[in-house]
Amino acid sequence: MSERHRWVHLLLIAVTLSWGLNNIVMKLGFAHLTPQQFGGMRMLMVLPFMIYLAGFLPGRRKFAKKDGIKIALIGAVGMGMFQVFFPLGVHYTSAPVGGILLATMPVHVVLLSLVFRLERPGWKSITGVLLTIAGLAVITLASENGQNSGETTLWGVFFLVTAELGFAVYTTFLRPYMKRYSSLQVAGLAMAVSVVVYFLAFAPQIIQIDLSTLPASAWGATAYSGLFALFIANVLWNISVKYIGSTKVSVYGNLPTVFVLLFSALIFGDLLRYQQLVGAVIILAGVILVQLRKREVVT
Repeated sequence: MSERHRWVHLLLIAVTLSWGLNNIVMKLGFAHLTPQQFGGMRMLMVLPFMIYLAGFLPGRRKFAKKDGIKIALIGAVGMGMFQVFFPLGVHYTSAPVGGILLATMPVHVVLLSLVFRLERPGWKSITGVLLTIAGLAVITLASENGQNSGETTLWGVFFLVTAELGFAVYTTFLRPYMKRYSSLQVAGLAMAVSVVVYFLAFAPQIIQIDLSTLPASAWGATAYSGLFALFIANVLWNISVKYIGSTKVSVYGNLPTVFVLLFSALIFGDLLRYQQLVGAVIILAGVILVQLRKREVVT
């Protein structure tokens, strides 16, 4: 392994660490802002950078009109779904349960690939999906019926699973366009469109924010979540794919869950309850099985 590639692996650990810490930082930010307001502020902070990547990145290739429209639609549906539901999911689940649900994204990708016949179903794929569904059922049954912040609720599980499904749509259907254009350029357009979707959904709540009354901790939390966890970390992730390939990079996909569990225990003293732990083990078994599958692409 070259010296440059060693630094890429260290970079990936830092990226996944930032994603794991993001769940904790968001919960701290919710003390001063609603989840909808927090999401709106963090997305406003990154919007100029996304527009730059989409339209002004040096060496960019101009989008064909048809490709640009499709990328925008995928961004609106996939990334839009993720951005709308993710803050709500973090708010209405405990930190450790939220961390476990983050790990389900690869299973959503496989499920979409099977539904849209992008790859041939193998026993590992099917078993992994079924295990994940079973684990989600266990965690859902162990959840509360209310909507209390910090507690895992039925709505919280639904919001986070839906958010991860949206990210899977974004990941799966943007992949062909990232072969024709710069991955940063494609991600910039898709994410910029998702900001529009977000503001259409939550404009009334966002315009009620009184910026003059926000403490420094709220500004710090939104800046970290937006600029570091959402923008910089995703840029570095795409750069890492360029250097060492998507297969090696994907190995790091489950590390955010580990960091969320660690930080939630250290900062909040929040641990998985027995039933949640059983569900988490079943989900992680399904995720690992899915990632060990042999991918057979349908031509």
